[in-house]
Amino acid sequence: MARSRMFRANLSTMRLPLLLLLSLAGLPLVAQPFAIGSTNITFTDPSRGGRQIPCEVYYPAASAGSNVPVAPGAFPVLAFGHGFVMTVGAYANFRDAFVPEGYILVLPTTEGSFLPSHGNFGLDLAFVIGALQQEGANASSPFFGHVFPTSAVMGHSMGGGASFLAAGGSPQITTVVNYAAAETNPSAIAAAGNASMPTLVFSGSADCVVPAAGNQQDMYTASASTCKAFVSITGGGHCQFANSNFNCSFGELTCGGPGSISRAAQQDAAQDLTLLWLRRYLKDDPAAGAAFADSLALSTRITGASSFTECPRIAVQVNARLWLDGPYDEASDLMGDALRVQGLLPAGEPNTAAGFLHVNGAAVGEALDPALLAVTGADAPVDWVFVELRDAGTGATVLATANGLVQRDGDVVAAGGGPLVFDAPPGAYRIAVRHRNHLGAMSAAAYALTRVPTAVDLGDPLVATFGTEARRLRDGRALLWAGNAAFDPQVSYTGAGNDRDPILARIGGAVPTLVAAGYHVEDVNLDGRVKYTGSLNDRDRILITIGGAVPTAVRAEQLP
Repeated sequence: MARSRMFRANLSTMRLPLLLLLSLAGLPLVAQPFAIGSTNITFTDPSRGGRQIPCEVYYPAASAGSNVPVAPGAFPVLAFGHGFVMTVGAYANFRDAFVPEGYILVLPTTEGSFLPSHGNFGLDLAFVIGALQQEGANASSPFFGHVFPTSAVMGHSMGGGASFLAAGGSPQITTVVNYAAAETNPSAIAAAGNASMPTLVFSGSADCVVPAAGNQQDMYTASASTCKAFVSITGGGHCQFANSNFNCSFGELTCGGPGSISRAAQQDAAQDLTLLWLRRYLKDDPAAGAAFADSLALSTRITGASSFTECPRIAVQVNARLWLDGPYDEASDLMGDALRVQGLLPAGEPNTAAGFLHVNGAAVGEALDPALLAVTGADAPVDWVFVELRDAGTGATVLATANGLVQRDGDVVAAGGGPLVFDAPPGAYRIAVRHRNHLGAMSAAAYALTRVPTAVDLGDPLVATFGTEARRLRDGRALLWAGNAAFDPQVSYTGAGNDRDPILARIGGAVPTLVAAGYHVEDVNLDGRVKYTGSLNDRDRILITIGGAVPTAVRAEQLP
């Protein structure tokens, strides 16, 4: 790529009908809006013979100006397509509404002639989204580290139709939003049938240039999305979604005029609803999704239709790491995977049966991907683990949970592979890691989690944990204490509820030299055998955990 310089959540969370939103027009949706920075970038698409795509780019900045530094943080990308023979300058209202709220707005200036290529324009819109995301990963770019992975393809009139051309077959696009979208060649209506991402279509009820019938309404109906909305602004015209533009206004005057409401009123209605939509689908804000749904149902200034049968889940992701003391081998600096090798690792999560409580029931009974059992080496699975998101304050409240599989090198993956996914909105959380026969531990600090996986290494001795001696320090590792065969908040060798007696009971009780093979909670070293005496027995691990010298000592789990 060449570059040249120049939904629905609980409705009790928030109920803001559009009438209230319009009464607050002009007030920012965040307390401190960003200043607007600008730059010109020409991207080159090698797949189309080196096609040049000049763009005006507006972005959140600490201070307004041209080529000023991007503000701290990462921001979703909005690619916006202009209308027929309209310049991107007509869309300063979108720049002023969206960029201060934390979005990067990219406006390609291609296809501005009287003979535009709609197909190329759609490809341009899709390409610049991917190009900006590459800029975010380019250490020499001013956008390095500032591009969030979510994006929207947007547009007005011809650009609105082109947004559907862009969306079909572009997996990097998170949502589609368009205004008075016009049918294109190739057909935007047909392309909508390939666009399955959340889709928001705006129309003006008095649009005489591109009426809803045959254009926006048909695109909405044809859309393959199971999470979509159609909004018709009562009295709204075609051109008033944008700022004043001679070419658009002239065409509108020839067919009946701009509608019965003011440009400001039409823009306020469209932009307020759009910001709620973008906050829900690009920033994972459940309250914004609830407010959008309420506005769609309650406002008297619009008519709407929607289908929210299967909207994307709001979730955050974690790349967790932990070490279990039971199977850890200092010589190899890996945990043993004897359970996998012996075919004992359960295909379904054992955490529910062990007594862990899932906050989200969808994880109960979760099955692992069988392909994971064929993995050998450092990434081979050792056992199932249980990971919790807890409140940032005290850590006493579990807010979301996930099953995971810890690998020999300490990495924790989801049951299907990849990062752990939690049904929770972005925010600050403490992370707790637990296992069926090891004592759990929790981070002392909260982590800011989003849909972008965050690394949380509770096997690192330098990462502080809640409480005192929550982990065993061994060979430069911080490991979860082994020996919790009774599954309670402590490890003890003697007394009521101790962890030694269950081991003896598992092997039969009468003959201490017997061995019980299988997947058992009493197998605290996870070698597939429960042993009370002899080499590699499980009873000795309890003594090690409590300190070894005083058998009446107790090791308490350090969780609030």
